[in-house]
Amino acid sequence: MYIIIVDAGPEGSSLIDLAVEEGHEVALIDSHEDRARAVLKKHQIRVFQADIAEGAILEEAEASRADALVATTSDDSINLMAMFMGKELGIETLVSVVNEKLHQSLFKRLDVAILGDPEVIIARQLYQLLNRKRN
Repeated sequence: MYIIIVDAGPEGSSLIDLAVEEGHEVALIDSHEDRARAVLKKHQIRVFQADIAEGAILEEAEASRADALVATTSDDSINLMAMFMGKELGIETLVSVVNEKLHQSLFKRLDVAILGDPEVIIARQLYQLLNRKRN
């Protein structure tokens, strides 16, 4: 599977690690030079140090052959733009972190699989781990 990931923050970096470990082809688009370099040092993947809003960055990343586009930034407007552009380019699977509940409906209109309330999901996982230790 060919996956394009937008942003190499904590979630994006972890996703890159998992996808590469599973043998998937991965490309990263990140506007932060330091994060892009860190990923290049760790993995042999295609890295585009650019803003997703830059005209043809998804085309340069060969979005036409991508199986999935995943946006993991902490900015819903950037994530939404990435999903809209991915939809326009015909990427079949669109997945995004959505940081504000009020924005979820915008992503759903584009038929994006969303991960809402990341903090709550992490808190639940931590709580489950606590309960396992007690039992």
